[in-house]
Amino acid sequence: MCVFNKYSSVCFFTPQREHLPVGLKNRLKFAVQLEKAGINMSNVTVGFRDLRAEKIETLKPRERILKTAIALFNAYGVNVIGVDRIIAESGVSKRSFYDYYPSKADLIAAYLDFWEEFRFTNMASHLAGVKGGPVAEILAIFDAVDDWINQEDFRGCTFTRGLSDFNTDDSKPLRIKVDQHFEKFSAFIKDRLVKLAPPKKAKILLLQLMSLVVGAMVVAHGTGEKGVAKLNKKIASDLLAA
Repeated sequence: MCVFNKYSSVCFFTPQREHLPVGLKNRLKFAVQLEKAGINMSNVTVGFRDLRAEKIETLKPRERILKTAIALFNAYGVNVIGVDRIIAESGVSKRSFYDYYPSKADLIAAYLDFWEEFRFTNMASHLAGVKGGPVAEILAIFDAVDDWINQEDFRGCTFTRGLSDFNTDDSKPLRIKVDQHFEKFSAFIKDRLVKLAPPKKAKILLLQLMSLVVGAMVVAHGTGEKGVAKLNKKIASDLLAA
């Protein structure tokens, strides 16, 4: 079994799995979880590293820059934080910054990639042990959203903000990333709805479920209410049972 993406290419030969190093065994296990969850491998990086949890002094310059950008962009927005502040807080030189990220747009693209990988990795972890078919898999999305909403640094949905952040010609590549994220998320739900309902009903359910998923993050961010994803999961369950 081989996993290929823009960050790595790793092959695992399952008959000899017992001879693999522990790290590779864990990556294989994660890859299998993703496949079982029905998540396209191109959506995530196998062995995803959550830089938020790592100490900045242990990181290489490129990672220090991205970790700093994740924290600052998430807290204040991509249009508020400038390159100079990221350079200062990451502790790298200006030359190093531009060696890794020739423009602020390149850094924002990496920031969006991080959150996309986080989103689908988090979803995969909640889907891995789910039993009950398409309905249970759709409802598990709300558990993943609930997990994210209740993390300390939750500041709303990066991609929802991106709908208004990236509306100029210069930011078009970033807006494409945002649109693709919603398309992938929508496709995951749609692939399960086609097994549950005729096309016309599935189309309506898709819009309702997307509203409940995205709306949970918007409402939680706006009101501070941390239980909204669980409430929306109940509404989704009722819709799917109707």
